[in-house]
Parts: sequence; structure tokens; C-alpha cells
Amino acid sequence: MDTHSIDFAVIGLGAVGAATLYQLAKRGAKVVGIDRHLPPHPFGSSHGRARVTRNAVGEGSAYVPLVRRSQEILEELERTFNADLRGRSGTLIVGSERPTHGDDFVAATVKIAQQHGIEHELFSSVDLRKRYPQLIGLTETDYGYFEPKGGFLKPEPIVSLQISAAQQLGATVLTDRAVEHVSQENGWMTIGMGDYQIRARHAVIAAGRWAGEILGPPFDRLLKVTEQRTFSFRPEAAARYQSEDFPALMWFRSAFENQCITAFPQFTSDQSVSFFVEDTNADAEMGDAASCFFERNVHPFFRGISPQLAGSDLCYYTTTPDGGFIVDRHPDHDRLLALSACSGHGFKHSLAVGELAVQMLLGEGILFDTSPFLVGRLNA
Repeated sequence: MDTHSIDFAVIGLGAVGAATLYQLAKRGAKVVGIDRHLPPHPFGSSHGRARVTRNAVGEGSAYVPLVRRSQEILEELERTFNADLRGRSGTLIVGSERPTHGDDFVAATVKIAQQHGIEHELFSSVDLRKRYPQLIGLTETDYGYFEPKGGFLKPEPIVSLQISAAQQLGATVLTDRAVEHVSQENGWMTIGMGDYQIRARHAVIAAGRWAGEILGPPFDRLLKVTEQRTFSFRPEAAARYQSEDFPALMWFRSAFENQCITAFPQFTSDQSVSFFVEDTNADAEMGDAASCFFERNVHPFFRGISPQLAGSDLCYYTTTPDGGFIVDRHPDHDRLLALSACSGHGFKHSLAVGELAVQMLLGEGILFDTSPFLVGRLNA
């Protein structure tokens, strides 16, 4: 069997893995990145055209330092490589002041924005109707939080840029290699891939939907993978869905038990508007699924959108029982770091999670409180 030895191995080169690879290579580390496909690819959760970004993270204050640091790294990447990696449309979050199901996500977001001094505006239902005539399903109790420095990220260019930059800095990248097993012995991690294996002083597993399988217990029990689908439709000629008129949107609709629909401004490539609702049936025949999605989620809520399907992307969510991240060493292997910035809101944090992983690996000063992301909380 052919064996190669190196200091660091990163398994999985999606959002978090690519960020970890880049940060290690940037520090001059001898590192190899491994992916079972050619990233960015459509088999995980780091592809597609856009992901919402926002500074006031309603999921909890623990995420605010991560997203702020991620934005700093993003700006550095854009400057260094003269790259366009985001859309500056702002982010709008809409919900009811009196939700009939679940928590008031808008109120949670406002509270975090106030705690952290994040610039924002608040809109009443009347304000929303005036400013965003595209929204036609608003109720009298709906109100909105607008963050002007929010917007959307471009996931595939971000992943691609970090991988190519890492290679330019000396990293090795192995693609179309499925990791079959990982073990630790005598201070080395052994990573098996058929008739080829790598021995690394430290390994990072950021393998998304395959993480549980590779990591084994307890991760295989804690990580759940589901298929999610986005749909893109073309607006009518007079509709105003360009980024200067329409923000990245998260709308918690009281008519559907506070279920959130995410929408993005028009993309220049095909002038379509993309929509996403978690747990939409991903297995249905495409034409039927798109028609059903449009009639339920788009037509009653958005003005001037044609039912003509422009495209659809399938994405694989990896989630934990409490919806939080995992950034922790494996309980049985002290040289193995498990990363899962998951549960549907991870991409905007991924650049900082990659940097955090490197700080942990190299013993650098850690900038963040990692206690909310330890795997032990899920076993309590």
C-alpha cells in the first residue's frame, strides 16, 4: 500500500474544509486536503448560487463573533485576490409580532443587534408594504428587521478561491478520493483511501453529510442528513427584484405556522429569483415539485413572479439535535478535530470556523468561546 506522511490532513473541502485548508497553508503548514468529489460539487451543502449573511444572528449571541470575523476574512480575500464574493443587498427578516407557533425570530434578532451594536432598521407592516411592494402576503402583525450591511454570499466562488489559494501556497489537494477509515496510533492519524493512505500528525474532518460515517460514535448518532431543494423562477419584466430594490429575505410566515421562506435578489446570469423553504419534498418529480412549491410558497406572497421554472438545486443539510455547530476534538482521538458548521446557517460563519480550527490545531490564541460548540453538550 502506498503511504504518504504529512503534518495536517483536511477531509472534506466544502465551506469549512476549504477555509481550514487555506488558513493552514497561509501559515506555511504542510497540509493535504481530501474530497471524495471535485469541489465545489453539488453533492454536499456548499454549492448553489447564494447564502444569506447577517451580523445579528438570531440563533444566538455565540455566533456573532464568528460571523463578524468571517466578514473580515471575506474582505481580505476580496482585496487580496480582486474577487467578487458577495452581494451587498442588505438582509431583511420578516415575522409576526404575535407568532402563533414557535419563537419570534425577528425579536431575537433585534435583541442581539442591540446587544452588539449592529446597525439596523425596524419596519412596521405599513412600512414594509411601502418599501417592498413585491411582498403581497404581509399581515397586520408582520414587522421587519433590516440590516444594511447584510446580503448574500457566493458559495462556489468562495470555496474555489480558498482551495486554489491554498494550492498556490503549497497545499496538496486530492479529489475524487473517498476516505474509508480514520484511526490514531502512536501519535499519527492514518487515513485510508483504498490502496492509498496518508499518515498525518493531525486530521480535520469537515466532511458534511459524510462526517458521521467517517467520525463514527458518537457523531454518527448525532448528525442527521436531509435533502433540501431551492427553486428559481423568473420575474415579470416590470417586477423589481434587482439587488438595489430587493434584499436577501427571510420571511417567517404566520399563515404557515411561522415557516420561513428565504428569497434572493435576481441573479445576473439568468435574471431569476431563488426561493428556499426547509424540508420541501426533494424526492418529487421536478415539474410537480416546482409547481407545488410555486403555488404554495411564491404566488401568494410575491408579486410579479412567473411560474416558469428557471432552475433548481439540491442541497444536503447536516444538522445536530439542538441546531448548533460542532467544533471539537474527537473524544477518542486527541489528534482528530471534528468540524460541522451545520443546521442550515453555517456558510456565513465558515471562514472563521476554519480559522478557529487552525488556532486549535496550532495552539494559537483562540479568539472565540468554543464551549457552545463542544460535542459533549449533545450527550448530556
